[in-house]
Amino acid sequence: MKYELETIPVWEAYEADAACPLCFLAERLEKQYVKFYLGDSVMTPEIRVKVNRRGFCPHHWRALLGAGNKLGLALMAGTYIETVRETLASEQKKLTGRKGPTAKVFESSQATMIARTDDCLICERLQYTLSNYAYTVARLFTDDATFRQRFQESRGFCLTHLPFALRVGRKTLSGAEFSRYADTVFGIIDHDLAAVHEDLAQFTGQFDYRATGPVTEAMKAATPRAVAKLAGTNPTGH
Repeated sequence: MKYELETIPVWEAYEADAACPLCFLAERLEKQYVKFYLGDSVMTPEIRVKVNRRGFCPHHWRALLGAGNKLGLALMAGTYIETVRETLASEQKKLTGRKGPTAKVFESSQATMIARTDDCLICERLQYTLSNYAYTVARLFTDDATFRQRFQESRGFCLTHLPFALRVGRKTLSGAEFSRYADTVFGIIDHDLAAVHEDLAQFTGQFDYRATGPVTEAMKAATPRAVAKLAGTNPTGH
């Protein structure tokens, strides 16, 4: 099967009973890719060239810093900053002068500078691999009855990964297959949202002076569960 290599991590994500299996997989991948860029690749010329040209988004620069390898990051950031200074020097020439830039030149310069912080090697790798995982989820749902049962017992996807999962599923499955897949996904998510909503109501109800029952663990976890469902824990790839 085309997706054979992805089945093991996908199964692991579903066995973990994550609020969103794609968030679970994205978090694992992110750690792997951060470790990669701070490992031996720091001294690999072709990797350094890619980093110098494209760099990372603000989130992943901070993730690299948080990984603890300050020397590796210093080496990589040092040469990257050299290319940033070249870019900014070029943009300075476009934007300064006696008459100032035209609107077209200004917007072009804005796009160039924004690209420096929007482009990201780690985000690109996450997007690619997560797409493969979403493809695998859709195919396993259709082809594997055992997985389909586990899928139906899951908590679906977070709302930020939902459009992504459906978009990949639409490209992967036939019309009838996709309809069944989408119907199951929406049913699972609505059921989970209803449960979270009930827990939130019970939690907030405890602040009523008339409340007498104990605060359960489900009530305590209701708010973080709601945020995980609404925003995801790592929505990269949507």
